[in-house]
Amino acid sequence: MQTVVRKGPLWIVLWLLAACKTHGQANQKPNIFFIAVDDMGNNDIGYNNPEVETPNLNNLGNNGVILESNYVYPVCSPSRSAFMTGRYAHKTGFQHGTVEHNQPAYIDSSYKTVAEKLTQSYGYAAHMVGKWHLGYCKDSVTPTYRGFDSFYGFYGGQENYYTYNVARYNDFRDNLTAVTPKNPNYPREDVDGYSTFEYVKRAVEIVKNHDKTQPLFLYLAFQAPHTPLQAPQELIDKYPGSWTYTDTDGSQKTTDRGTFYAMVTAVDMAVGTLHQELENQGLLDNAIIVFTSDNGGQPKEGGFNNPYRGAKGTFYEGGVRVPGFVYSKSLLTKTSYRHRGLLHASDWLPTFVSLAGGSADLTSDNDLTSIDGVDQTQMLLNGGDSARSKIVLNIDDFERSSTIYGVIKQYGPEVWKYVQGNIGRRGIVYSVTKTSKKRALKRSFKSERPKRAVNDKYLYLISADSSETYNLYGDTTPEIQDIQNDLEDEVEAEKPKAVPPMNPYNCGTPNNLLNGFWSAGPGEGWCNCIA
Repeated sequence: MQTVVRKGPLWIVLWLLAACKTHGQANQKPNIFFIAVDDMGNNDIGYNNPEVETPNLNNLGNNGVILESNYVYPVCSPSRSAFMTGRYAHKTGFQHGTVEHNQPAYIDSSYKTVAEKLTQSYGYAAHMVGKWHLGYCKDSVTPTYRGFDSFYGFYGGQENYYTYNVARYNDFRDNLTAVTPKNPNYPREDVDGYSTFEYVKRAVEIVKNHDKTQPLFLYLAFQAPHTPLQAPQELIDKYPGSWTYTDTDGSQKTTDRGTFYAMVTAVDMAVGTLHQELENQGLLDNAIIVFTSDNGGQPKEGGFNNPYRGAKGTFYEGGVRVPGFVYSKSLLTKTSYRHRGLLHASDWLPTFVSLAGGSADLTSDNDLTSIDGVDQTQMLLNGGDSARSKIVLNIDDFERSSTIYGVIKQYGPEVWKYVQGNIGRRGIVYSVTKTSKKRALKRSFKSERPKRAVNDKYLYLISADSSETYNLYGDTTPEIQDIQNDLEDEVEAEKPKAVPPMNPYNCGTPNNLLNGFWSAGPGEGWCNCIA
């Protein structure tokens, strides 16, 4: 007997095919491109300040989601530790500031990095290009031992953009191999050999050679626009003139804003190059790009944070609230707006894990249940509320002179900030003025200073006073007293959770030099050195 197969209407067949295709795409893990810059303040990107040319960053930010409450730490190493581990810096020992070349600090192996999670649990390829700055006292704490398939860049900070050295010694690696890049035109400063462009060359190479059947995580950590202030002359020439600003004592200071702008424009060009290559390779169709600074700008070095008070190295908003955005061709259901929801540097790890398909693991995986970051996919992809209502700014009481405790917390529509201790010396809203190339600004300005704190304690309603003009600590209004008491309780509850800092001292004889390079070593390297 012959079996008769009845064919359904054509539209049903087409619908089923489309549904299967859509379902298959929805379950593909997205490519993740995490781009960090160094010392870029709120006023240092084109979509906040048209004086600086950043057309590529503007395009991505304006067609994605600009993050208006993007919080980090006031210097780079603590922020980078939070990026990598999803934990507050006081939980990993990075709360005490930047890791210097002769300090035996590192991310302990008990804290899984985002690269380790994505490669080991979710099948990603992971590559890092740029600045590590999370310690290198032994090989096993460097990027290729902490989840990255390759590393091309610096272990430390403040490297020369052309010679790739710092403090007379070299600091550049291709994986574990110490290399001396060839820059035949140096000391003429042009595009040839400039580290920002060398980084993107390697990033493009990684993208071109990537197996597209495997999801890709690329961490591109530019050293720019951190000092030393260096850029190709053709970019510096875009910004003639000089700039002045008023310092905390009311005096007028000049700053090399033109070179700083040129460095930012170079980053923009590099991001544009990478974006075009991702498009060429078809990797943008299912991808997300995240862009963030690691801390605020430094006025004396050309970086500005206005309208926020303070600068790099301070716990005012200007030191810890930085530019950032997310962009995706396919994953964002709402675009072209600014989101004011709280987001912290520690949120990127759980957010990337969730994008990779591990949202359930965030409540069951032992590596993830103790993190401080939260999954922000609903906020970023769909324009929902932030998944967090509190940020612990820091817990650091290693030295009395630099003791700092701080917390931000949301109460309904209001966001309050409490800081106790050394909030930072540069407590004004810095703004910069372009002047003639031949003469500097002569006027003097009255210095804007915050009210003197009560016993070094500060309380700000930052949702209404982002410039932190009014210190409300000690205000007798019952509602404010309740908030003040609650935030002080939050700090007290957090203090016992802090671990000792990883970088309390400099090694007396670190043995961290080899053939003119800052170096790690096999085994325990110089991690057990003494002061």
